[in-house]
Amino acid sequence: MARGLTSAVKTELATGIIEPVILVEIGFSTPIYLTNASFDLTSSVSGTSRTYLSNGHLRGITGVQETGTPTKNSLSVSLSGVDQTYIALALTENIINDDVFIYQGYLNSSLALIADPFLLFYGNIDEFKISDNTSTATLVLLVSSHWGNFSRTSGRTTTTNSQQRFFPTDKGMDFSALTVRDIKWGREWQVHIY
Repeated sequence: MARGLTSAVKTELATGIIEPVILVEIGFSTPIYLTNASFDLTSSVSGTSRTYLSNGHLRGITGVQETGTPTKNSLSVSLSGVDQTYIALALTENIINDDVFIYQGYLNSSLALIADPFLLFYGNIDEFKISDNTSTATLVLLVSSHWGNFSRTSGRTTTTNSQQRFFPTDKGMDFSALTVRDIKWGREWQVHIY
């Protein structure tokens, strides 16, 4: 995909001495801006100057793919849950369908961010998972591109998070992913004795 790289980026790429960085914007009710750089970065990738924090909470991004056809691409963004800030947001707000922007930027030889990082991925949060043990906690956001919504049927899903949003103590959907056949409800399952 042609991204229309700026001349500053092209010039710096030609030197061969570059350091790539990722800038992540997650559109929670109070948006968060994170980077994998070892220091905070300020950029105006979306027209407004923003500081992307290098607080160590961005643990990784997996599953980044690029295709030339309009297909549903997805990836996962792992955030540290040790601080509990992001886990609290996930559990108290409706973060499903929040926007996620991932930009690719480059640092020059002076460790300054070259102007105009490009948009690597844009999508919406499909679901999230929280995992923890005695030594660490992680919040994983599963993010799908906008093409994912074309085949989606609106409404509730058969996930624990969706069920517990309306019935907080109900654990009826904990094993819904294990059931691969349709569950028949109502009159279709009545036993007829002839």
